[in-house]
Amino acid sequence: MRKLTALFAGLLIIGVLSGCGNQSEQVVLKFAYELPQSHPWGQGAERFKEIVEEESDGEIQVQLYGGGQLGDSGREVQESVAIGTIEMGLSSTPLEQMNPYQEIFSLPYIFLNREHAWASLDSEAGDMVGEHLLEYNLQHLAFWEDGFRQVTNSVRPIEMPEDFDGLRIRVPESPVRMATFSALGSNPLPMSFSEVFTALQQGTVHGQENPLPVIVNSSFYDVQPYLTLTNHVYSPASLFINEDTWQNLSAEHQHIIQTAAEAGRDLNRELNERDEIELVERLESEGMEVFELEDVEAFQEATQPVWEPVVEG
Repeated sequence: MRKLTALFAGLLIIGVLSGCGNQSEQVVLKFAYELPQSHPWGQGAERFKEIVEEESDGEIQVQLYGGGQLGDSGREVQESVAIGTIEMGLSSTPLEQMNPYQEIFSLPYIFLNREHAWASLDSEAGDMVGEHLLEYNLQHLAFWEDGFRQVTNSVRPIEMPEDFDGLRIRVPESPVRMATFSALGSNPLPMSFSEVFTALQQGTVHGQENPLPVIVNSSFYDVQPYLTLTNHVYSPASLFINEDTWQNLSAEHQHIIQTAAEAGRDLNRELNERDEIELVERLESEGMEVFELEDVEAFQEATQPVWEPVVEG
């Protein structure tokens, strides 16, 4: 009888231990990006978080760190995700330093409109570009967007390429962006995004180029009286996750994250496109003079030499 009791107790203990072993540990994903939380990136990130936590029944928790809380530049976010101190990140132009293939998207006037850009980025060609991030321990999930970039400055209206002559324009760390603004006749200065407002305020640079949501959310209208809708480049952003983290996820969790990445992308794009007219009106109400290009071909012609090294390379 004692032997049967001991055996039964042993079986109970094994059952309890086995049950504990089958319980899945909660996954925590720190998700960082440099732009303000009110930006469409932040709203897309909120959508991503909602879907992941709901579809995983709380098995995955997403912690959002916008506004440069875990890195005040896209480069810092990329490097932190690559080494695993952050699990996920969102970055745009700085990725060209890590993934030169992404430079193709920064060629001036390569995309006719948003639909053209989205079709290209969501195609097999876009996937092939994103896959090169694996060389840096990053798994590309989806191309979100910064959007079409516009130019602001504190010196004069820009209506023709020659209006750039002598202007110091802040640009991201991108060889193609540097070449673009050099071709237009300005003096491009690469600078971390977190330093831009102060540099504009102090006159270290005369102007900068960014999509409208960034210009509004960063209050550049306080230090920049002139805005020109140049649409000189469409700027995609890659949502990526640490590759080791990705491989340690179950197939089900990977599917949930991928689906949420695309849903967040769609909201991010929708907000950028929907709010464009409203943002221009907001900037005008803040005192900015807004100019549209009447001779786009002059800008296309001036920046054509930028294409040659990228295409030939």
